[in-house]
Amino acid sequence: MGYMVSIKETKNLAIDKNIHDFLNPDYIYVPIYDNDTLLVKDKDKIDKEQAIIKRDGKFVYSTVSGVLVGKTSKMKVHNTNVDCLVIENDYKEHVKKRKGAIRYINEYSKDELLKLLSLYNACDEDLSKPAKTILVSGIDVDPFEKNNSFIVNAHSDKILDTMDALSQILEINNVIIAINTSDSNNVLNLNNNIGTYPNINLKLVTNNYPIGFKNILMNYVLNKKQIADGVIYLSVYDVFNIYNVLKRKKPILEKFITISGDCIADPMVVNIKIGSTMIDLIKNSCNVVNENYYVIVNGLIAGETLGNLDTVITDDIKSIFLNTKDTSPEKKCINCGLCNKKCPMGLNPKYIKDHKNADRSRCIGCGLCSYVCPSKINFKPYVGGRNEE
Repeated sequence: MGYMVSIKETKNLAIDKNIHDFLNPDYIYVPIYDNDTLLVKDKDKIDKEQAIIKRDGKFVYSTVSGVLVGKTSKMKVHNTNVDCLVIENDYKEHVKKRKGAIRYINEYSKDELLKLLSLYNACDEDLSKPAKTILVSGIDVDPFEKNNSFIVNAHSDKILDTMDALSQILEINNVIIAINTSDSNNVLNLNNNIGTYPNINLKLVTNNYPIGFKNILMNYVLNKKQIADGVIYLSVYDVFNIYNVLKRKKPILEKFITISGDCIADPMVVNIKIGSTMIDLIKNSCNVVNENYYVIVNGLIAGETLGNLDTVITDDIKSIFLNTKDTSPEKKCINCGLCNKKCPMGLNPKYIKDHKNADRSRCIGCGLCSYVCPSKINFKPYVGGRNEE
């Protein structure tokens, strides 16, 4: 395991302490992929929470009520053109059949739990696999993202209740929630409340990057035997979604996104309808102070630069940064070895860049090699990693 680095937070990227809402888009866009089965047709009236697509045995739900006005091929998911269903919002939030809330979520059986989580796509982790530990990350992958921190701050009671319920239902006694030592409000909050949950332990971890990546955090918090015995790994965002599915028996329609960058006046965390567009979110939520910006999604360090704002907000988007472009030219490598020394997976990014057939399989896509490079070499197109929770 390689090194980690301390990333200093800048004052102009400090996040507003309140969660903001953008829950009334004029239209939502639902991507359509090969082998999808459409369950609706043009001009159909659509209810909020209605299943509109069947995909790989699961359902995709509408996040608003309104009318299906047709399809478009003009939208993008990340930087790829994707056909989308277009639903015009009627702002009525009409639901065909409202479901009452369940009082005690720990009374579900394991089969009932797994069925509900699958039906409503609460998380990607397989909760049916053999495991002796549940590890919940309250740490945001990128140091400038604040989604997980805000969820813990606003909903710590729900997070702890759900972790306790999962412990009972899945019969797993070792349950850990990990947060940064620097997240002082949440450290105090959890310490004050965790005593009533004997199976849940709080683990404080260093405030260094890339501690929030799954493989890094697991190896930092757990020993080899615990990992070998099986781990269910969840973010607090996953746990919050699980709570809402178990409590209300309805799909996940909204998500939290950090909006930040040096081109907006008031960085914030926004609760947004899935299927909204990037351009609508920026127009309705951001006080842009410099129009000469470019957009990065999913982290300033590891993130992806967008070529177009006609981009759909999908469930895998965690953050949006509006930044001025760094026009400093890329220079010739000076062979300082920093990219190799700082790689948390012990890889040599320069070697990988220079050798087409080099093994890239262990790269986690953290972007640290590009971040520390004094020559400003962008290794991302070469190292071949991927972002992960």
